[in-house]
Amino acid sequence: MGLELLFPEFLLAAAALLLPGTYLLHRNARLCGQLAVATLAVALSATWVQWFGEGLVTPASYFGHLQIDVFSQLFKFAFLTIAFVTGIVSLAYLGELPHRPEFFTLLLTATLGMLIVASASDLLTLFIGLELAAFSSYALVAFQKRDDGSTEAGAKYLLIGSFSSALTLYGISLLYGLTGTLSIASLAAHNWNSDFSGALFVAILFITGGLGFKVAAVPFHAWAPDVYQGAPTPVTAFLAAGSKAMGFVALLRIFVVALGSMLIEWQLLLGIIAIVTMTVGNLAALRQQDIGRMLAYSSVAQAGYILAAFPAMTELALGGAIFHTLVHAVMKGGAFVIVAAVGIAGLGYGIDGYRGLAQRSQLLALTMTVCLLSLVGIPPFGGFFSKFWLFYGIFQAGMAGQQWLLWLVIAGVLNSALSLFYYLRVIRNIYTEDPQGEARPFGEHTRYPALAVLLLLILLIPLEYDYLLTLCRDAAASLL
Repeated sequence: MGLELLFPEFLLAAAALLLPGTYLLHRNARLCGQLAVATLAVALSATWVQWFGEGLVTPASYFGHLQIDVFSQLFKFAFLTIAFVTGIVSLAYLGELPHRPEFFTLLLTATLGMLIVASASDLLTLFIGLELAAFSSYALVAFQKRDDGSTEAGAKYLLIGSFSSALTLYGISLLYGLTGTLSIASLAAHNWNSDFSGALFVAILFITGGLGFKVAAVPFHAWAPDVYQGAPTPVTAFLAAGSKAMGFVALLRIFVVALGSMLIEWQLLLGIIAIVTMTVGNLAALRQQDIGRMLAYSSVAQAGYILAAFPAMTELALGGAIFHTLVHAVMKGGAFVIVAAVGIAGLGYGIDGYRGLAQRSQLLALTMTVCLLSLVGIPPFGGFFSKFWLFYGIFQAGMAGQQWLLWLVIAGVLNSALSLFYYLRVIRNIYTEDPQGEARPFGEHTRYPALAVLLLLILLIPLEYDYLLTLCRDAAASLL
């Protein structure tokens, strides 16, 4: 098999190199943005054709560092979709701000890093992908350099992110010292013996800390509220949907594949982190008045739900986790598209800014409502199906012998009920309050993504959940 399956990576790398030169030649910032969005559209189309044009992709390895399979293609498609929508919203959100070509170049390089993580077959390549996405994201968060909130968020993200990278790299170095290999497949086949290894447990702790930052798991979540509040809203959507999913891809590659045979070393650790993460996230979200910070803590809670599937280590539980990760990207990305639209219209970023939104735009109001109810897991919206199969997979594993896993299901259900309180505050403002202040018209650039999210959560995911779950279970099976 040739290199055609790596066409999206090559295309994004070439576009990221050529985009600054294009601006130097033409001095047309909007053209650069449009070229970046077009590049993402072509890469997305190529991934679709490669995957669905000839059925599921036959696994292929490239250069000894990249593995193309169902799992990688599924997440590559998700990352490119998230970046494409982010690019469309950014074209209008950035307006006439300076340095727009640099913004879209960074968006392309961040997406390229995510694609590398999705396909990485060794820990060094995985780390390089993580860092390429991370360094691009640091600059994107601080893009509005004359805005104190944006620069402060970027500084915090950079400092904490650099620390987390050091933790991850040290954990990887310990694994290399113990095994003499960085290959994920070789680590999976390594004979660890049955004895407890202190060095291995330390490596697991460091990797958990480093990647816990990427998914905003407690106690590594402190960056999320400030960054989500201070970053440009399209960047926040990109981080909440794409960067978080990338973190879970890395966790799945390392814990499920590389260290799956040493489940006993990390099973209880991740179970405890999952319960604490979902509880702390929901309790903190109850007190927030800024919509960005509320959704940030909501994202922390969602990370706890997904992490709960790792100790179960079954195809159904991990398939449910992958399913919920992808649906979460739709729900949270869609919510931040509406947040961007409301902000661009001059209504601010507080929860009070959503007063009477239904009277201003029925489409945006309905999309926000569906996104929030999906995050809770209310039927018949898309989030209900992904969360149901996530918890059901954990429940099955618990009933099969590991009964302590049932506490993860109980904690997840109770926390989902708790989250309804702060989501309902926003929905109440949307439908029962009168509009306050004047607002500029909502642009078409937000209506189309909002409509797409609405159709996904109301029609496509509920009607095709069986096919989507099967696809996610196939991806999980390729890991186990």
